[in-house]
Amino acid sequence: MCILFIYNGANDIESDFSLILISNRDEFYDRPAQCMAPWSEEPCVYGGRDLEAGCEKGTWLAVSSKYKKIGLLLNLPGVKKENAKSRNSLPEVNTYTNATNEISTWSDTYLGFGNSLPDKPLKKVQNGKNLLKNICTKLNKINTKPELLNELISLLKNQESNLPDPQLEERQPNMYKALSSIFVNIPKARYGTRAHTIVLVTKSGEVDLIELSLKSPINIEKPEWERNEFQFII
Repeated sequence: MCILFIYNGANDIESDFSLILISNRDEFYDRPAQCMAPWSEEPCVYGGRDLEAGCEKGTWLAVSSKYKKIGLLLNLPGVKKENAKSRNSLPEVNTYTNATNEISTWSDTYLGFGNSLPDKPLKKVQNGKNLLKNICTKLNKINTKPELLNELISLLKNQESNLPDPQLEERQPNMYKALSSIFVNIPKARYGTRAHTIVLVTKSGEVDLIELSLKSPINIEKPEWERNEFQFII
């Protein structure tokens, strides 16, 4: 039950960031997967990939340093480096769901998406969006980036239950308590949050791409996290 939050800060004159995206990938611990890395067939694209038989090369999030795209979710406007800070175009946020077979465009400054229709968010998505707003309001300068990253990681690791949530309780009557937190951990099912991804894009086009992922094979008694980081200009 993955979750993703977005701060679309291009119109926020107080912020040095045009975009902040953070996400958790929830998956079975034993499903083989590749950590965030450049793709061999397209080195300008960075993404994590499924390695399970029949699902090879499937991806849960991809970022392109060449085509100004993040997966199929975001399209970033091109940056003219000599005039980057004065451009007026906004990052465009689009979502697609096979439940309605429709593409929607979102203009809100703060967005959250989970395992439900975008216009009917789970309670943990609503609360996580508010947490992101609190973070980005106080830590929106490049010189506070270390503190910003720490706060964003803490948000993604938040294990507080977000209940009651009638929608989640109806859909998952046996597991709704374990699934009600932003960070999911269900040891008996060997299922939970396996990776945190953070994308920071400054108004001058500098990108930080950071992934923290559980090291495979995953030891549920003593889990180890590994960190991969990439920087580039768009």
